Amino acid sequence: MFTKILVGVLLFGLASGAGKFCPKERRDGFECRAKKDQFKCGIFFEDLVKDKEIKWIGALPDAISQTRRKNPELIKTIFPKVNRKPVEEDYFETWSSKCDESEANSKCYLLMDQIADDNLDSCKKTVGNLDGDDTIGNQLCDQARRFLSSAKKDLSQGLKNQKLTFYSSTCTGGWSPVTSTVSGNLVANEKLCCDAAWKYYKCDGSDFVKSC
Repeated sequence: MFTKILVGVLLFGLASGAGKFCPKERRDGFECRAKKDQFKCGIFFEDLVKDKEIKWIGALPDAISQTRRKNPELIKTIFPKVNRKPVEEDYFETWSSKCDESEANSKCYLLMDQIADDNLDSCKKTVGNLDGDDTIGNQLCDQARRFLSSAKKDLSQGLKNQKLTFYSSTCTGGWSPVTSTVSGNLVANEKLCCDAAWKYYKCDGSDFVKSC
């Protein structure tokens, strides 16, 4: 599931300029945060360019809206579920206590925990990768490379053990880690590794799908 939703949200990250926080950023500080009365759940590179900084990969419900416009049938298979049904846009504007950051965090944890344990070497056809012509890991490596290149960082050694983390934004507020009192901040189980050619490989050295 992580690979499916990640391809969906990658559509937003790969379409953006590396100098922007997010593809729809209209002004400094906007950060594609949640709208008024809405919450968002995002996936980010953590500490990619510098410590205590996140770099955009994508977010819900943005990817749902994009998928609905391009291929509504994919919604049934791409996104996490609520009450056994794929999450839809109105879920992100449904509150028991309006604009409660704790509630937004809990709901994002519910959604993103469903995808946090899956792999990055999928070639499944889905939004953002409709032809299945590259792996998720390769797409992430390309996006990470563009961020680092924009920051004028050394690209010659590739990237090792890059964390992919989950954040929430509540009612125009800034992005905060999705967390639980039991397990701490939610992160993807698999870290991202990219070789010197900026192609994905398994950080633990195990076999993986190299191309589609």
